[in-house]
Amino acid sequence: MTGSRILLLGAGGMLGSRFALALADKDVVTLSRGQLEVKRPRELMNAVARTQASVIINCAADTDVEGAEANPASSFAINAILPSLLAQAAAESGAMLVHFSSTGCYGRSSDENAAPHSDFASLAPTTVHHKSKAAGETAIREAACRHLILRLGWLYGGSAAHRKNFVRARIAEARQKTELASDPYQIGSPTNVDDVVVQTLALLEARIGGTFNCVATGAVSRFDYVRHILRSAGLFPRLVPTRFQRLAPVSENEAAINDKLNLLGLNKMPTWDEGVSAYVASLLADEGHQPNVE
Repeated sequence: MTGSRILLLGAGGMLGSRFALALADKDVVTLSRGQLEVKRPRELMNAVARTQASVIINCAADTDVEGAEANPASSFAINAILPSLLAQAAAESGAMLVHFSSTGCYGRSSDENAAPHSDFASLAPTTVHHKSKAAGETAIREAACRHLILRLGWLYGGSAAHRKNFVRARIAEARQKTELASDPYQIGSPTNVDDVVVQTLALLEARIGGTFNCVATGAVSRFDYVRHILRSAGLFPRLVPTRFQRLAPVSENEAAINDKLNLLGLNKMPTWDEGVSAYVASLLADEGHQPNVE
């Protein structure tokens, strides 16, 4: 990727901001939100072409899983139509498109004790959000551009101030309460955004394309995930097992395994507990320099 111009979209988000940091010494360009209006498709594609980027990293996404049930058009516009237009622009210019999907796209399994989903498994999304993410994947492949699609799950990390920082939010909550509710029925693979950045850049350097799971190694219930966060932070409130009622019919199994990366010998993702412990330690270390942060 040396000497490549990179177009980074969604640079203000939890994942995109970490790409911006990692690529600070590279030739990185961005487009404004107004330039990504899917109702002006040719203008959008021309704007992408004018950047003359050889790599497009798309971190722009609608992540409101619950809201998508009431407003599917917004979810499909950002998660399906935008990737489609980016892929067509990439096909015209010869650029590599990097796009991020979700392990939630695998949907429900008939086996209640299902193992983490392999990237060789078929998709059967159950929510509007995950249907839009799956449609985005399909659109990219149909455009026949060079592409790298990574399916992520249970992302956390980055700035402590980021509003979707699950780990920091649970620590803040535990400092204010003696009892917390957490769901023991849903399982996933908690994944640090910084590890996703490292894995993505390694695949780009190796010039590898395709569709891959990209999650931390191992699976855990939401309940045990929260318990590990709090223990790592030296916090011990009472955790109450609670099945959460959600508008979106999210699968109880969003865990995945990086089978393709393992077969290629390119899996750089740590175990989920190692990643969480290291991130909590970094948060606490930062607080040592900012004693007023709550």
